[in-house]
Amino acid sequence: MTPMPKAAAGAPGPETTDDVIGKVRVPFIQRATLTRNGAEEPIFLVDLGVEGAFAERPEPLPVGETVGLHFRLPGNEIPLAVACRVAWANARAGRLVTKSLPPGVGLWFVEMEPAARGRLRAYLSEYLRGGLRRFHRPWPPDVEDEP
Repeated sequence: MTPMPKAAAGAPGPETTDDVIGKVRVPFIQRATLTRNGAEEPIFLVDLGVEGAFAERPEPLPVGETVGLHFRLPGNEIPLAVACRVAWANARAGRLVTKSLPPGVGLWFVEMEPAARGRLRAYLSEYLRGGLRRFHRPWPPDVEDEP
């Protein structure tokens, strides 16, 4: 499996149909908890899509392994609990699958409550429409010369 294409917030493009939402990944730097063999591990998610996420992790996990993932969407205190399968790994040592991502694993969402999937779709749709860019500020800031 190869990484999904990424989307920029507010990027011009087609309507946010199910087809579009199902094919893109958006930047998503958030804390999460990975559950593996009954043990919890704090991780950072790097990107997010309706079908999966990329998690930064110094050591890869075996492709095909089943893990649990808990994370929150910005502005929503109810965590999403997802059963995942490791789809691919970007190993620190050896050949990187992609240089645009840190070492870690691509997680495919295999089981999620319908309400949680609906919240995830709504978040991604809003992001793609450009409504979630509240922390974006141009750099350098515009500075007007004083008279």
